[in-house]
Amino acid sequence: MILLRRKQRIMEITNNHWAIIINPKSGKKKFRQQRKYLFETLKHNEIEFDYRVTRFAGHASKIAAAFVEQGYKNIMILGGDGTTSEVINGIFSAAIEKTDDLKIALIPRGTGNDWGRFWGLTADYKKSIAVFLKGKTQTIDVGKVEYDIEGKTEAHYFINSIGLGLDAAVVNLTHRLKEVVGSHSFLYSVALLMAVFTYRPHKLKIHSDEKTLSHGMYTMNIANGCYSGGGLKQNPYALPYDGLLDVMIARTPRFTDILGALVYLFRGKLLEHPVIESFRTRELLIQCDKKALMEADGIIVHGFSPFRVKILPNAIHMIVP
Repeated sequence: MILLRRKQRIMEITNNHWAIIINPKSGKKKFRQQRKYLFETLKHNEIEFDYRVTRFAGHASKIAAAFVEQGYKNIMILGGDGTTSEVINGIFSAAIEKTDDLKIALIPRGTGNDWGRFWGLTADYKKSIAVFLKGKTQTIDVGKVEYDIEGKTEAHYFINSIGLGLDAAVVNLTHRLKEVVGSHSFLYSVALLMAVFTYRPHKLKIHSDEKTLSHGMYTMNIANGCYSGGGLKQNPYALPYDGLLDVMIARTPRFTDILGALVYLFRGKLLEHPVIESFRTRELLIQCDKKALMEADGIIVHGFSPFRVKILPNAIHMIVP
């Protein structure tokens, strides 16, 4: 009987033990204050935890993979969209048998926070920690894109969305602007306005069970969550738990179409514009020329067409409000 109680106690500790991945570079302001409050709150609530701090781009992915391979079932992210995306890639590329028994929690502290925005998790870290303590969970979908590099198939996972064409070009420009002026939530909108009149479309072919398309592509967004670019809605009806990807494609526009589309985008009604085509699917094949960039959750992915994109339904659990 005593031995049984000890085993139960060990199991309780294991199930309540959290691995925390911290990105100190996203939203640097008040970083020490946020971390101190989090640690003190966890200790007060007798929640055991270990933590690691990221030190370079891609580090969160390696830390997350190491944590889950060591047997951790709970991963907390103290960071922004990029850190969240890296953690998802680390988890799903790790040498483990399954992920649907894993759980993630997010304390947002980046600039865009598009993934957190969907769930109502804001930069108010005390409220986000309060949500965490309540422990309500939701199973969520995760996206996967496969592509080829030098004859070898590579995979990249995304939690929010991927983009091609103008979408990826704007993300690339946003990163360049950050190097000059630092991280600000409005940078994506500035980069969009800078790039929208100079970008040149690419040829595109899409194959899915729902649709086959072949035309010029100005921009494209494939979404699991509805927000991108710091609160813009390219796919306003995307839900990260419906087992589907929402696809938005803008055909080659005229100058007046571009002006109109910007108005529609900032009003959250982009899908109503006549140059926009949209549909939902579980997977699709994208063929475009090799000059077309691809971004995933705001991170430029270096791979070549064709891109094979699919949704992984109910892939992992997340703590939500």
